[in-house]
Amino acid sequence: MFSKILVPVDFTEPVRAPLKMALELARLSHGSVVLLAVVDDSFPNPDILSFQMPWADYYRHLRDAAQEKLEELKRKVGGGSEVEVCVVRGHPARRIAEFAAQEGCDLIVMATHGASGLHHALVGSVTRKVLHLADRPVLVVRLAAGDEKA
Repeated sequence: MFSKILVPVDFTEPVRAPLKMALELARLSHGSVVLLAVVDDSFPNPDILSFQMPWADYYRHLRDAAQEKLEELKRKVGGGSEVEVCVVRGHPARRIAEFAAQEGCDLIVMATHGASGLHHALVGSVTRKVLHLADRPVLVVRLAAGDEKA
């Protein structure tokens, strides 16, 4: 049913519940899981603005740090060859939807806290945006207040 399942990770939301669900779905359907981190290039780093770090170095640093965190997460959940890790650069929601389409992912599994009020109105939700942008199914795992971080 699902040969390739995408699990976007931003390292601020708990990801174990969606990742475990994706791994189980992949196991049942003999598929694979792709852990994806998007390096958001829409907000410059203060170090860049003060000319302490060149743009290319800054984004390379972010990419390398994300790659390392994804590999660590893969090890923690016992992901073997059925788990791939990828890091891309761009606007998170847009890149997640594009990546899923380009890589032929059958399903996107994401977490949400169900935020509301002023925070939701000002910041919005990457998950909500992906729901609108993606041309494939998105499984949203609602997290309880006490769920653990990645």
